[in-house]
Amino acid sequence: MTSEFAPRPPSGFSTAVPLSTPHSPTVKRRVQVVVVGGGIMGASAAWHLAHAGAAVTLVESAPQSRTTATSCSFGWVGSSASTPSSNPAAYAERLQALEAFAAIERQLGPLPIAARGALLWGASEEETAAMIAEHRAAGTQMEGLAGSQIADMEPRLAQRPPLAAWAPDDFAVEPALLARQLRARALDLGACVRHGTADAVEVAGNRVAAVVVDGQKLMADTVVLANGFGAGALALTAGVDLPIGQSPAVLLRWDMQAHGLRHLVCADDVELRPALAAGLVSAADYPRAGEAGLPALAARTGRQVAQLLGLAKAPPLRSVGAAQRPMTSDDRPLCGYVEGIDGLFALVAHPGVILAPFLGRRCAQSVLVA
Repeated sequence: MTSEFAPRPPSGFSTAVPLSTPHSPTVKRRVQVVVVGGGIMGASAAWHLAHAGAAVTLVESAPQSRTTATSCSFGWVGSSASTPSSNPAAYAERLQALEAFAAIERQLGPLPIAARGALLWGASEEETAAMIAEHRAAGTQMEGLAGSQIADMEPRLAQRPPLAAWAPDDFAVEPALLARQLRARALDLGACVRHGTADAVEVAGNRVAAVVVDGQKLMADTVVLANGFGAGALALTAGVDLPIGQSPAVLLRWDMQAHGLRHLVCADDVELRPALAAGLVSAADYPRAGEAGLPALAARTGRQVAQLLGLAKAPPLRSVGAAQRPMTSDDRPLCGYVEGIDGLFALVAHPGVILAPFLGRRCAQSVLVA
């Protein structure tokens, strides 16, 4: 059967509860919550729920995997990653998501941020100017830089456009490290982690009863499906068809110590940033040839990086990973209870890294006032 979310989550966060307000339990006994998915979305939900007073079990299947949506995310957090006109509701939601990042940093301490500030430009000066004008009209922080201003910002760039956009509030986070940080803090608050594969959701009547993990039942009052594209298959075991698709993405890591890059750089044909420890990270579209096309994609991207930074040859490739990003049918986050089954909560969205703190908080609020 098909499902609807009731009520549909609003595009913005409730003004009645500011993002910085600490949680407070609203139930007399601890709600037993099983969160399925150890990536950035599941880790955020687990921490917010544990912080709110729920008894949380986080189920993760492959904590060290390098081919999950979280591990293959570029980690760009900011308003300039999209344009206001492409999807106004989603753009407004992302702006509020940035406030949620500020809130969790106040509570968790320093986040694994690899670079602050983004330098962007399009295929032409006119395209870049239009992008800057649109963002400024929407009230976001963006300014145009030219000539020596670009050189001062990124002196290592060998190819400088006539005009670039500077987004000072954007930053790059290491998604896998942030998920690990959230997970660790959830454990500090009493949450527990169960390693294994969630095979099915058990329903008694019209209510969630348990999650079956490697053949064993984990009893729960609420089950949060935060395992990305896999949430669709798991929901089907409870008779629910979630509107989730997938879109592949590629992340490349380059072993280059003294690269000199300071910020996020988004040129017309390459996205590049420093890694937190050392080296460079770039994102790319999945090749049409599939996995067989990854070596050629890596070679082409390496040449682009070398050209951008004025290198004699491409930097050594440390790793290349591809993963499926979860995509909803209408591009809006799934963040709500599934109609017809009490206690079954879907938490799936793209871009997951940007929205995870925001939606994790919304999930905790929904679960603990239900």
